[in-house]
Amino acid sequence: MSTRVWIADRWKGAKTGTGNRWRVVWIEPETRKERSKSFKKKPDAEAHKTWLENSLRSHDYTAPEVASMTLADAVQAWMDSKKKPGEASRSTYQNRIENYVLPRWGSTRLNAIKRTDVDTWVSALQEGTAPRRADVRGAQGPLRPATIKGVLVPFNAALGLAVQEGWIRRNPSSGIETPRIETDPVIFLDHLQLERLIDTMRTTETSQDALLVAIMGNIGLRPGEAFALDVGDVDLVRRRISITKTFTVNGEKKPIIGKMPKTHASIRDVPIPPHLIDDLRTQMGKRAKTTPLFVNRRGKHQSTANWRNRQWKKATEAAKMPTGLTPKGLRHTAASLAIASGADVLMVQRMLGHSDAKETLNTYAKLFPDRMDDVTAKMTKARDRALRKAAKSQGKS
Repeated sequence: MSTRVWIADRWKGAKTGTGNRWRVVWIEPETRKERSKSFKKKPDAEAHKTWLENSLRSHDYTAPEVASMTLADAVQAWMDSKKKPGEASRSTYQNRIENYVLPRWGSTRLNAIKRTDVDTWVSALQEGTAPRRADVRGAQGPLRPATIKGVLVPFNAALGLAVQEGWIRRNPSSGIETPRIETDPVIFLDHLQLERLIDTMRTTETSQDALLVAIMGNIGLRPGEAFALDVGDVDLVRRRISITKTFTVNGEKKPIIGKMPKTHASIRDVPIPPHLIDDLRTQMGKRAKTTPLFVNRRGKHQSTANWRNRQWKKATEAAKMPTGLTPKGLRHTAASLAIASGADVLMVQRMLGHSDAKETLNTYAKLFPDRMDDVTAKMTKARDRALRKAAKSQGKS
């Protein structure tokens, strides 16, 4: 790479001159094109020449158009690069960016973002003193750890893209420490508790609501997956339910049926316990396969949010369910009941639609029976058999 930099006198040979006289010229390392910057005073031009020579020689040089890029530019480039997120995810990213990221960093040049400043910002988010969009919905106070983590997703990703594109040399937010997220309690209902909740839902609400609880509590469907089911997704002959979509929201926060479940692993067929067959047959009736399995008063898909705020809250209180139990939490009950019935890790993973067995084990490892004593006992028996066989063989010889 050439590090040649020189100063040209723009007035040389002219009787009179106008504008800045001294022009610093250099070769752009990436494009090999000639670049220049003019100065009024020669000492200023010489100082810039020295800085350029040093930055080119140490590979710290940044093109002027790149040096002027802001965090807002990087965030927009990252958003434009996203191809996989659905409308709900894209809307969530955009809200986090507009509500919290841009108010603090939008006009900040990428090369001016420092690790200590990012650390201070995270603390301010936690304390509720960080800048935010004036009309942002919700409380104006401190953000929950999970919300802070969500805000950092597009922020970190934009800086990561900037590194990949060569706009900055390192990501100043890499490895930043965030507040610890306190996980919700994992609540497992036993068979009697689950049946009590189902019966209470049937009494306080409808048989459709009771079936929703039964499906989530026995099969482990996510609420969005259960509410997105159509009649044609249920095969009573094969005793399978096909999960191919989920209930979500669009960019305007309006409920829609998404084209894909949460992850690729979420696309699956789940088994129907025999005791749910009759209730499902009644729910399906003679309706067309393309109609929603669970409907609201207008015959459309039941809304997850409305159902939780109305039917779920009323029934769980009446059934005296453990505090903190959520519709999504019924997945834990389904997993625990399956494990108690002899299901192995891979079966539970496929039933719940986890991406890998590690996710399943991280949550339910303690529920799987401890078979260490059985395994070691079998190892001892196998050893004894091998030794007896060897002794018998030696005796014959």
